Amino acid sequence: GYKEIVHPGLLVTFPLTDKPNEMLLIWTTTPWTLTSNTGVYVHPDLVYVKVRVSGGDVLYLLKSRILELKCEYEVLEEMPGRELDGLRYQGPFDELPAQKGIDHRVVLWDEVSESEGTGIVHTAPGAGAVDFEIGNKEGLAVIAPLDEFGIFVEGFDWLTGRSVFDVNDQIYDSLRLKGLFYRLEPYSHRYPVCWRCDTELVFRLV
Repeated sequence: GYKEIVHPGLLVTFPLTDKPNEMLLIWTTTPWTLTSNTGVYVHPDLVYVKVRVSGGDVLYLLKSRILELKCEYEVLEEMPGRELDGLRYQGPFDELPAQKGIDHRVVLWDEVSESEGTGIVHTAPGAGAVDFEIGNKEGLAVIAPLDEFGIFVEGFDWLTGRSVFDVNDQIYDSLRLKGLFYRLEPYSHRYPVCWRCDTELVFRLV
């Protein structure tokens, strides 16, 4: 079944590999899946903006979601999402053994929503059904982080052996330490739960 649950709405930045001080602004309600990120989606036809915010950093996000910045900004450029296709970026947890050799890149997906987030959608093909399907189509790497008990498997360093439900605060701390954390605020949405015990479900690749 499903029920209304408040989850963290986390905004993080993914630095572009070949563009110093330029970053993709990402939104997620499942911080644990960032450990297994291998790509991001943008809508091919929607308008994205490149903006400079206070401090000098340059961020990319959907034009219609620009108020997510909640700060002063200067629009430097506008472009359709298809112009971002193929850009490479640094993953948020590249230091983990499971991420060694992973090529992170932007791919196109025409189901990207304008109603929430930043219009740049993080994907972990090993942690979601739709992500897995699109990842296979686009040739994204697949990292499966959890065992059948929701415990991080080998290859995830300080996360290995820990429950997926107990690591969010440590993930925030790690992102802050690396300068990738942008903002955190509660987000209420419908989320799948077990019909028998009413606990939250997570997806894993089998």
